[in-house]
Amino acid sequence: MSEQVTVSRNRNDAVIESIRAHHAELAGQLHDHTAAVLAAAQDGDADRARDALHEWYGAQLLPHVAAEEQALYGVALQIDATRLLVSGMLAEHRALKGLIDELAHARSAADVAIAAASAEALFQVHLEKENDLMLPALAVTDGVDLAAVLAGMHEILGEAAAASDAELDVRRLPHGQRHEIIFAKLDALVPGESLIIVNDHDSKPLRYQTSALWPERYAWNYREAGPEIWRVAITRAG
Repeated sequence: MSEQVTVSRNRNDAVIESIRAHHAELAGQLHDHTAAVLAAAQDGDADRARDALHEWYGAQLLPHVAAEEQALYGVALQIDATRLLVSGMLAEHRALKGLIDELAHARSAADVAIAAASAEALFQVHLEKENDLMLPALAVTDGVDLAAVLAGMHEILGEAAAASDAELDVRRLPHGQRHEIIFAKLDALVPGESLIIVNDHDSKPLRYQTSALWPERYAWNYREAGPEIWRVAITRAG
C-alpha cells in the first residue's frame, strides 16, 4: 500500500471516529427526550415532552440528516459497494421524517408514545448500518477523502470537530502580504487539518496559485459563496 493511500485512510479513520462520536451524542439526546415522552405519556399528558422532542428533531437530527444526504450519501451512492445500502438508508430517512410528522400531529398520549418510540428504534437501527457498514466501506475506498468532503460540517462531525478548523479573515490582512501569510498557514497544516479562508470575493486566484505550488495537496470546499462573503475550507490531503 502506498504512503499516500495510507495517509488517506488514516484521515478517513479520524473523520469516521468524529462521525461516530457525534452519532453517539445524538443517540443519547434522543434517548433522553424519548424517555421523557414515554414517562409523561404514562401520566396521560405528553404534550410538553412531545413538543420538546419535536423541537429537538428539527434543531438537531433533521439538519444532520439533510447534511448526510447532501455530502456523505452523495459520495456513497457513487460506489458500487455501498450504493444499494445507501438507497435503503435514504428510504429510512423518509420513514423517520414520516414518524416525526406523526409525532407532531398525534392527539392521544398513547399515539405520541408510539410515534416517539418507533422513531427512536428506527434511528438506532439506521445508526448501526451507518456506523458498522457504510462508514467502514468508505474508509477503505480509494479516492474517497472524507476530511475534504465533510470539512467543517458540524451537522455531521459535531460542533467540537468542526470548530477545530482555524479561520482566517483575509480582509483584515495587509493587502500586499495576504498570499504570503495564507501560504505560510497552509504549509503548516498537517494532513486532515483545514484552514477556512474568509473573503469578500471568490478566491480563485489563490486557488490557482496554491495548485501551482502544491499540486493535489489541498482540497477546496466552499461553505459560503457570496454575494457578500466567501468562506472556503482548504484541507490538506497529504
